[in-house]
Amino acid sequence: MHQWSRASTALLTVLMLLAGIAPSSFAAAGVEHVHALAMEAEGRILFLGAHTGLFRSEDGGRSWRKVPLSTRHPHLDVMAVVADPKDPLLIYAGTHEAGVFRSEDGGTTWKEANAGLGGLDIHGLAIDPNVPSKLHAVVREKGEGVYRTGDRGGKWVRVDDGPAGEVKVLASVNIPTGMGGIYLYAGTAEGLQRNPDCF
Repeated sequence: MHQWSRASTALLTVLMLLAGIAPSSFAAAGVEHVHALAMEAEGRILFLGAHTGLFRSEDGGRSWRKVPLSTRHPHLDVMAVVADPKDPLLIYAGTHEAGVFRSEDGGTTWKEANAGLGGLDIHGLAIDPNVPSKLHAVVREKGEGVYRTGDRGGKWVRVDDGPAGEVKVLASVNIPTGMGGIYLYAGTAEGLQRNPDCF
């Protein structure tokens, strides 16, 4: 397995400015304890993962509506949301209880994408910015570790034990180092860690 290193010299900053959002807009929509934000490739729809489910906004975050992921699991804690950077119709959501869901129609309908995952407690999802068919997922508890898929969630394979500490967020970042390279960054309870994506 690979050794994850602290990313003390690397700065990973993700800023999203949601102009004109009043705190009451979140409360009115039932949004509680936000875990993740993602915008689809065309920049029209914003997805938000929260303790109370998945939400979407089509007006820059001024209003939100809840998105049903599964009739079998009506109350899901959505821990991660990622969008394909090239295809606005492909969105992924990682949940605390039911694994990964994939939408191929811009978030209207969702299907489970859990084949090969050792467990269903997802604490991070990352999509490769250069090869969007490749994603990584961090599973906790049963089947703990880092999993990778090369076919948009069709089949997952465990590739690493993962970083130390509870993962709060995962990102796949292309760093122009001269040698090229994609790194996985994990924001954890023990700080920011990274590992070259060479599993």
